Amino acid sequence: MIFAKRLLSCAAAILIFVSNGLNSFFNGDVYPFESLTKSIGLETLARSQGVTTDGESWIFSGKSALIRKSIDSDEILAVNIKPFKGLEEYGVSHIGGISYYDGFVYAALEDSKKWQSPMVAIYDAETLEFTGRYVLLDNTLLTRGCPWVCCDKERGLFYVAECSDTKELYCYDIESLSFVRTVQLGDTVDEIQGAEMYKGRMYAATNDSTRAVYCIDVETGRFNKCFDRIMYQPKLIDNFGGEGEDITVLEMDDGTVLHALDVGALFIDSNLRHYKLSD
Repeated sequence: MIFAKRLLSCAAAILIFVSNGLNSFFNGDVYPFESLTKSIGLETLARSQGVTTDGESWIFSGKSALIRKSIDSDEILAVNIKPFKGLEEYGVSHIGGISYYDGFVYAALEDSKKWQSPMVAIYDAETLEFTGRYVLLDNTLLTRGCPWVCCDKERGLFYVAECSDTKELYCYDIESLSFVRTVQLGDTVDEIQGAEMYKGRMYAATNDSTRAVYCIDVETGRFNKCFDRIMYQPKLIDNFGGEGEDITVLEMDDGTVLHALDVGALFIDSNLRHYKLSD
């Protein structure tokens, strides 16, 4: 037993060393960030897709789990490893980006690879338990699932969009969950993985070739690039070298505002990088 534990520890150490080395190689130039909150190993499974915050804790999603952790101590406050319970009839099997609003977590769900049941489901932000509330989205608009959701408290809306070559934002009433309107973007944005609102504008993180972060005017559809998170990604194998994920917004004491999630080269580690927002 002791030998087995030592062997597992040794294997984990080797994987971490290899992953960190590959991350350094594939990342290339990295946009300056103030700090990062890192997870390695099994915990990454629940911190590999989405991130949001209630102001006191980080809330993460993995493909099939939700986890809430204290910002100050990194203590695990709540976990839901059965987030699809109550939604079995739709075959949903994947959580994407998430967003916080008024005590609840809005989560983008999909039946991955089938693409028949894109939806947004609502969870209690404290316990992460499913509330029973959800909306099934139009799969003729969202043809490859629902990769992310962004809540806009100021306008009483949440936004969703296609997973790649995004040309439009689809706006829903945040309380009634009914469709409101479409916002046409000024140009195409590739591979948005998550977004959050800050001072009336949407900040969207992508998994494009540089994992860029964009600022989007949700009234006009005009946008501009804020920065490229990571400057290099090889194209021989799709997503090899890691993946850009979700983003959230919180004003921290160190001056950081944007907090963007990415997954490492071997997908056994994830990084929540904390960025200041330039004027």
